[in-house]
Amino acid sequence: MNLSLRPFFFCVAAVITPVVFAADTTVVPQASSVVSALAAFSGSDLAAGLKSGLGTALETALAKMVQPGALTISAPKALAKIEAASAGAGQADGMTASLNAAVAKVAPQAAELMRTTFKDVKITDAKTALLNAPAGGTQYLQKTMGPALREKLMPLVKEAVAAAGVEEKTKALLATAGPLASLAGGKSLSDINGYVCDQVISKGFQFMSKEEAVIRANPLLLKNPLAEKIFSLIKK
Repeated sequence: MNLSLRPFFFCVAAVITPVVFAADTTVVPQASSVVSALAAFSGSDLAAGLKSGLGTALETALAKMVQPGALTISAPKALAKIEAASAGAGQADGMTASLNAAVAKVAPQAAELMRTTFKDVKITDAKTALLNAPAGGTQYLQKTMGPALREKLMPLVKEAVAAAGVEEKTKALLATAGPLASLAGGKSLSDINGYVCDQVISKGFQFMSKEEAVIRANPLLLKNPLAEKIFSLIKK
């Protein structure tokens, strides 16, 4: 190589040499390490810590859920299809308003039922619920509490739906639609009580799932030392 060219090649090499950035030293707990850490707790302690933490999330969620206008639902999708294909134009807005009048009436009752039903829940698989982020605990409760909660809430929903005149509006729309009702998937309209009940329960647990995510991100919000320690292990 021509000695006069050496400085040139050295300069080029310096320019094209990849820049190596400092490695990120943040330690991210691996799933296996979290599992190992949770294994240090007894099953009863995990269940107690999880339930205490979820109790905090639930109370915060219920306080928000019962605020005026906080809990609302949409009319069944079949309603729009039927209205578009029939002479029922203009009934959708009235139906939605009536549905949410019923929901507003039943929201405090639903919140209290969630609270009392939660007290009786026995958590048998706390580890799985804890590891299923970001709302594994809420999902566990929804599955566990759902059937009993629906059974208790349904009579109250029927009463609220009847008082808001939803059933009459539904029957009128289905009569107007005729055969179109079944073609549009009007089952949710023919069982409007079941639809409202399921929506209220689902929305209630959505409130709770958001609060569970909050305490997972900041376990210091928990007052129970055991709950704080356990949720700190799964902090996201």
